[in-house]
Parts: sequence; structure tokens; C-alpha cells
Amino acid sequence: MAGVARSLTLAARASLCVIAAAGCAPEVVIARSNQAGGSGGAPIVAGTSGSEASGTGAAPAAGGAGGEAGQVSAEAPRLLADSVADFSLEQGKLGWQYGYDGGTLDGFALLTRIGVIRDYVPATNDVWDCWGNDETRWTQIFQLGAHPNGTDTSEPSNAILQRAVRRWISTFEGDVVISGEMAKIDVAVGGSNGIDASVYVDGMQRYSAFIGGEDGGGLSYEVMASLHVGSTVDFVLDPHEGADHHDLSRFTAVIARSEAPQTQ
Repeated sequence: MAGVARSLTLAARASLCVIAAAGCAPEVVIARSNQAGGSGGAPIVAGTSGSEASGTGAAPAAGGAGGEAGQVSAEAPRLLADSVADFSLEQGKLGWQYGYDGGTLDGFALLTRIGVIRDYVPATNDVWDCWGNDETRWTQIFQLGAHPNGTDTSEPSNAILQRAVRRWISTFEGDVVISGEMAKIDVAVGGSNGIDASVYVDGMQRYSAFIGGEDGGGLSYEVMASLHVGSTVDFVLDPHEGADHHDLSRFTAVIARSEAPQTQ
């Protein structure tokens, strides 16, 4: 496992995250947009039918990184990006891209089809819009997370590795804190052997964790990094040992300007 993860402090949780009861799993940390000048919008509460968190892509509009690119000032918003509130069915909006690769980020490509999450319906009966692949693959990215495609798969998919990759391209230069949560959504007993979730900064793995197939509680993560204008931050969901059965998972992210300089 590359990189060092630090546990979230209570203060960090209060400023960047909210504990929300999901309709399909135990309580987990879900990204929140409550920083003045940041992504904006109301808190995201998963599993609420008809709300911004229903997965329809109708999340509040975000304010972007704020200020001129590359400038660090007191006026720059603390919250730079929020994967939940910023989710869009438009590639590149607010710096976010939704894609996949074949095992390394060198092969990153954009997903091109808009659809809905297949073969899983939450307890709330919400329909979750998502990015998918033109080909027959399970590869999908939606507001709260993603589903990869594996070499051990099921019909109608073809057996090929496609890691689901949510990418943010920075317009900010400076030190940041990257935090969020990882958890299984589809927790069918014995259905999944788990998933591997990783965070990369400029192509270097900074954090990685395994989430068991029935682990609906999951875990939170925090990564310190220094970004430049044009830096890429990738959130990668990989089918554990290539098996993608019942791998729909939460994977959220908040990227915030650090209030004090951090060293990589």
C-alpha cells in the first residue's frame, strides 16, 4: 500500500463531512458541501427519495476552486471540490472527469454513455443516473460511487479489467487535504469478494484500502498532498482479484485547501 493515511479528527469531520443514514447500508461518512465560497449546496443525505442525493445527477451547482488559477490567498475557498455535490452528467464540469482504465492510469479514457445503475435498486427505490461504457461492461460511475468491470464477471459483460476512475483536475496550487469514505453498497451475502479503492495524485498512489464484500460500514480516509495547476487526483475502484460480482460501492471525496503548509 503506497502513501500514508491519517485518521480524520473530529474537527475535520465537522468541517468536511456529515454522518448520513443510507437507505441501503449502515451509517457512513458522506461528503458535504458547507464551506462558504466552496462547492455550495445543501448537505447530501444518501437514500432520500427526490433529494439531491437520489443519484439523479441533480446536485447543487458548484462554485469551483475559486480565485485565479495558481493563486493561494485568504480569499480562496477552503473547499475546492466535492465529488457528491459536484457530480454531473457533463464531462469536465467543475474539473471532474468520469472514466476507466485497464489497470494503470496511463490508459485512462472517458466514459461516453449516460444511463442508470443496472441490477441494483436501493431500499428507497431511487434510480441512480450514471456514466457507463458504450461497450458491454459493468463499468459505471454515479453520484455516490462506482462499479468496476473484472476478468471474473457475469453476463452480459465481457471479461476484461476496467477500473472505474473518477478524476479531478486542479486549478489550485498549494497544499490540500483529500478526504472521504469508502464502503460497499451492494452487500449481498456471499455475492462479492470485496473491492480495492485507491487515491492517486499526479499518477502516484497515495492511499489504498480493501473493503470486504459485505462491509456496508466501510471506512473514512484522509490524504495530505501538494497540488499544482493541472494536477490530477484520481479515485480508483478496482475489482478485488479481478472479480466484479456485486461490486457497486460508495467512494466519495472532498478536496480542501489546507490551512497550514503540509509536506508530501
